[in-house]
Amino acid sequence: MKVIGLHVYQKMAGFELNDGNPSPVISWHAYNGMEVLKYNVVNYTYNPLWPELIWSKLQLETVRTIFTNIYQPIFIKTLKHHLRKEKNIVMRKERPRVRLIQKTDRDTGGVTVSCLATGFYPRHINLTMLRDDWPITEQELTVGEVLPNGDGTYQLRRSLSVSEEELKVKHHYTCTVTHLSLDNKLDVSWEPEDDPGNVFITVVIVLVLIVFLTTFIAAFIICKRRHKGGIEASSSQECSFLTGRIQCHEEQ
Repeated sequence: MKVIGLHVYQKMAGFELNDGNPSPVISWHAYNGMEVLKYNVVNYTYNPLWPELIWSKLQLETVRTIFTNIYQPIFIKTLKHHLRKEKNIVMRKERPRVRLIQKTDRDTGGVTVSCLATGFYPRHINLTMLRDDWPITEQELTVGEVLPNGDGTYQLRRSLSVSEEELKVKHHYTCTVTHLSLDNKLDVSWEPEDDPGNVFITVVIVLVLIVFLTTFIAAFIICKRRHKGGIEASSSQECSFLTGRIQCHEEQ
């Protein structure tokens, strides 16, 4: 007995309603996970591996009539009904929370900078990364997809790898976001930090200078006091501060 196996044929149809204006109804067909047919009233494509899916002019006109006069009115009526029913949920606007995340690669010395926008609704959002106020091409970026959060909002992330050599140039990077919930675009900036080793050296130098000045001032005050006491005892005292030690001697 020959086993044929299990094969899956899928069909989906739908449309969009933007500001009350419906888009053409679109129909997708797939076989075993591979798209074999896509149709709307403007365009029709099919997989060349399936020549039996070639529609004649009469078939195309018939399908166009069915989609325009039957499917689309039903879809519009159904969608508007759900929009009225779930208006407070579907029509709400949630502002995105935007932040830049920096992660250092210890092997290369470079940094990965990620721009994360999360908590926004509706789904559509524009997120761009800039270098010195110039847009960074998508070829340089790792572009993620819009993903759902557990609370019904969405998130989107884009990342840029910055080499160790580029960090030394100290470009100015900006993540800019536009969304329906925002009156103006939202910008978050980032600049490369100084090398930790240089920061440590600077701190050490500052601390040494502080200690030196503090010691010098204390030694000067002590010498002045001793000198004053020596005058009162009809004797003078000369003091000098050398290499952090106080040296004094009396003169009769």
